[in-house]
Amino acid sequence: MLYVYIGCFTFGMLYSLISAVLGGDGADGGADGIDLDVDAGGDGVDIPSPLNPLVIASAITAFGAAGLIAKLSFKLSDMVSSLLALGFAGLIGAVIFFGVVKLMYGAQSNSTFSMEDLIGIEAEVITPLPSNGLGEIAYIMNGVRYNMTAKSAYQKEIPRGEKVIVKEIAGNVAVVTQKVTIDEVDGMVEDMADRKTRRKMGEGQ
Repeated sequence: MLYVYIGCFTFGMLYSLISAVLGGDGADGGADGIDLDVDAGGDGVDIPSPLNPLVIASAITAFGAAGLIAKLSFKLSDMVSSLLALGFAGLIGAVIFFGVVKLMYGAQSNSTFSMEDLIGIEAEVITPLPSNGLGEIAYIMNGVRYNMTAKSAYQKEIPRGEKVIVKEIAGNVAVVTQKVTIDEVDGMVEDMADRKTRRKMGEGQ
């Protein structure tokens, strides 16, 4: 078993070294070069797999290290040392999976969204929208601020700083409408009522 422990420990160290060297390239699309090895769950939601290469390599390294310590330092038998090594490997694997892989997966999941998620959100005009042209809006999704090309839904000019609502997405362009507040609605109703009253008074004369 001694050579098994040495082999596992050596493999784990070599894997870590190679990962550190290649990690800067962001290989496999994982965070910091680590492949999150995402699988599709039964409900259609992607979840990180416990068979992630990082988890497996860490567990193998822990198995080798614990086995070497048990054999060389405590002079334990093959059976006892292997049981201790397996337990330690499982513990380290669980810590890596729940403490590192799932955290990185959660960060990636929170930063991704589809264009359909933008429909109905509030945004701010940062480049004025002409009546028949394109401008730019800024919106916040999952705590991150993004900019996007936009146009007015009803060919109405919308100045910079105005709040708008995304009505639909046409290609890579957000079609927006100006946000109307309760006070503005009340004002519009009162204005219509005033005009109606004045019109009746004019007809009565």
